[in-house]
Amino acid sequence: MKISLLQENLNQALTNTSRFVSTKNQLPILNNILFQTDNGRLKLSATNLELALNQWVGAKIEAEGSITVSHKEIVEFVSYLPTGKIDLSLNSNNLLEVNSPKTQSTFATMPVDDFPDTSTKNNKYSFTLDNQLLCQTINQVAFAAAVDDSRPILTSTLWHLTPDSYSCVTTDGFRLSLKQNKLVNPVNIDNQESVTFLVPTKGLVELTRLSKNASNVEVSLTSDERQLVFVLNDLELLCRLVEGDYPDYNKIIPENYSFRISIDKQEFAQGLRIASVFARESANVIKFSFSKNKLELTANAPQVGQNKTFLDINTEGDLTNLQIAFNYKFISDFLNICQGENIAIELSDPLSPAVFRDESDPSFTHIIMPVRLQD
Repeated sequence: MKISLLQENLNQALTNTSRFVSTKNQLPILNNILFQTDNGRLKLSATNLELALNQWVGAKIEAEGSITVSHKEIVEFVSYLPTGKIDLSLNSNNLLEVNSPKTQSTFATMPVDDFPDTSTKNNKYSFTLDNQLLCQTINQVAFAAAVDDSRPILTSTLWHLTPDSYSCVTTDGFRLSLKQNKLVNPVNIDNQESVTFLVPTKGLVELTRLSKNASNVEVSLTSDERQLVFVLNDLELLCRLVEGDYPDYNKIIPENYSFRISIDKQEFAQGLRIASVFARESANVIKFSFSKNKLELTANAPQVGQNKTFLDINTEGDLTNLQIAFNYKFISDFLNICQGENIAIELSDPLSPAVFRDESDPSFTHIIMPVRLQD
């Protein structure tokens, strides 16, 4: 292998691929990045067996070849080099030589035989999505997914695809986010009414980082139906699908409500911040007491004190004497991703799930389970 390329291009590609190197050290080869010539370009690949990234870099190829290199040192080293031309070559001792105008270095390598296959061929269900809408969707649901691997199914995002729409759902057992989108161009899913994927949420979050400058993202399913592939200009992100049965989220979403309020988002967020000073010392619990056009937030921490904050609201239904409590952090997370000026809350009783809505986006639904109040 003998190639030449620009430091700035290699540095960016290494930065991207290094995020997908395994940190659990199941296999030594997973600590490595694969360097491989591919149709006149350099292809870099990394995987942790759950997610994988292929990135192509423009290069002058003088000799074909492939090798793997431990990611930590090569990523750091290249980042320190000045911009300009870099030469990469594999010598007779199977060391990777990295030469720039003022430095000559070698890195130990490992053969590619044990590196997992990250190639994608003969994919199914290939379709193109608007990247801005997809990233917005991911931001609206990702925060509600579980981060604890004790229940892997809840760390995934349920992706439901029909020929003319798709929806994404996440839940950690205490809250749930649902985003529904219409497709401008119909999708061919082999004459099926719908298909469902369980995609690792962390993979979708990585996609939003990698696709910031993209207008569209091509999505497909690998031929073995085990991985979802997201294709950008010079990138392929592979997400291994999670196996298992996702909770029936339709049973969680209330079909109707008894009370509904509308509140200014900024005032609501400020009220929560004020009450949180006390709620942090009391399991993050804030009590909501409703009356006509008024909301009282109460947080009580015996070792700190007590706070009551009063907010103006618009109400539908008789909310007299209705009291309900929530973990304020869940509501704050929801408010952080809302784009509109007003928030709606739909309620039935103190123990039933509450529906939170961004009034500027009717396609987005968020559910938060209340906390049982102590008598």
